[in-house]
Order: sequence, then structure tokens, then C-alpha cells
Amino acid sequence: MIIMDFSNNITFQRVYYDNISKTLFVIFRNGHGTKYAHHNVPNEVFQGFKESNFSNKFYYQNIKYKYSHKIDFLTDEDHKYLNFHDY
Repeated sequence: MIIMDFSNNITFQRVYYDNISKTLFVIFRNGHGTKYAHHNVPNEVFQGFKESNFSNKFYYQNIKYKYSHKIDFLTDEDHKYLNFHDY
């Protein structure tokens, strides 16, 4: 599991990628505690996202509408695992 935490990113609070299940989780800095789970995202796409400094443009052009996703609220387990203190 790769976890990226952003203090200076205007769009994303956290991004984490499970390279076994190829699931990319994106948590937006919208204050609603929502996460998007994108399925079957190849490692190469995640690496491109990472190399783009996790740009909003890259996300919308290459991930959001190309890989199926589920929108969910952060669970207590997410808060614990991701060490969230601000929700």
C-alpha cells in the first residue's frame, strides 16, 4: 500500500494505492469525508499521477472517468488507518 499525504495540495487530502488489488483511493479536501475508490488502475497510471505531482488535471483526464469508481464516506477504520485527526 502506498499512501501519499498532502499538506499543500489544493484538491487532494490523501491518495493511497493498493498495488495488489490495483485500487486507487482518492480523498478530496472538501471537508465532507468522501473517498473515491477507483478499481483496476494500472500501476503505470498511478505512477503517471504521482509524476504529475497529483495534479487535478491528470486525475480528471486519466483516471476519474476511465476507471470505475465507488464513492463512499470515510469509515472509522479509514480514520484510524490513515491517522486522520481533522474530520
